[in-house]
Amino acid sequence: MSLQQVPTTETTTRKNRNEGRKRFTDKQISFLEYMFETQSRPELRMKHQLAHKLGLHPRQVAIWFQNKRARSKSRQIEQEYNALKHNYETLASKSESLKKENQALLNQLEVLRNVAEKHQEKTSSSGSGEESDDRFTNSPDVMFGQEMNVPFCDGFAYFEEGNSLLEIEEQLPDPQKWWEF
Repeated sequence: MSLQQVPTTETTTRKNRNEGRKRFTDKQISFLEYMFETQSRPELRMKHQLAHKLGLHPRQVAIWFQNKRARSKSRQIEQEYNALKHNYETLASKSESLKKENQALLNQLEVLRNVAEKHQEKTSSSGSGEESDDRFTNSPDVMFGQEMNVPFCDGFAYFEEGNSLLEIEEQLPDPQKWWEF
């Protein structure tokens, strides 16, 4: 017994069916491509003229145009899909970065609220007769409907976190005119 496979009847039938078919020449294909660019759905008379000019059967020309339209549509759908996929990935990336930024802002807000509460506790306890540091002035700031006092010194805002004070990097305007900021 040889190692070669014996072709099945289905395979042989397919080969026999393809043997009678003519392949298009490069010249025929380029001319059909040119005609497709000008008119993707030629009329029956035009198909007959093309077939006669190219030495093909009108049915071959009709099928070529039908297949070309199907391939073009598939290619167009694929391009649209890729564009939509790219847009989705861009939006998803932006959404993710906005979520991270939002979380960072929420964390900052929580820190500021904690600082404000600590500062308010200190000012209320120091207001009972103790002298407070003259360098700091209180400036009301409204965030989310809550009034917040932030100590200012020399045009900088200081926030207390634990035992140390945090200095804000940028210089703030006149603490009494916080709304212009």
